[in-house]
Amino acid sequence: MGKKQSDIPEDVNKELESPKFGKPIEITASGYVLDINEKDSKVDIQTYEPISGTTILEGLSISKKIKLNDLEKGTVYEFKLDELKAPLSKKTIEYLKEQGITMDVIVQFELKETKIIDENSEDV
Repeated sequence: MGKKQSDIPEDVNKELESPKFGKPIEITASGYVLDINEKDSKVDIQTYEPISGTTILEGLSISKKIKLNDLEKGTVYEFKLDELKAPLSKKTIEYLKEQGITMDVIVQFELKETKIIDENSEDV
């Protein structure tokens, strides 16, 4: 009898659900707010420079220093972000590869600070 695909090994599942992140690396990038999720206190942003291979970061946690009401969509900001990485074990990497997923690290970002660069960003 074959194993069902939905039967994720317990240790792999635990590693994916509770990743062990290392020390944060601070990144500065410019861009703008795409969406604000007030219910979950999260934001989606787009950066002009790629970060970890992408320019759209979704579902970012925000620092307690930032007030959601102060953020404006479409305004150009300088963002200070913390990038946290959790390397995956060899077993988890192999399991994911069997599922058609190529991934060796979980990356999470937190928005730490914002500074408005240009309030008239439509002119940019």
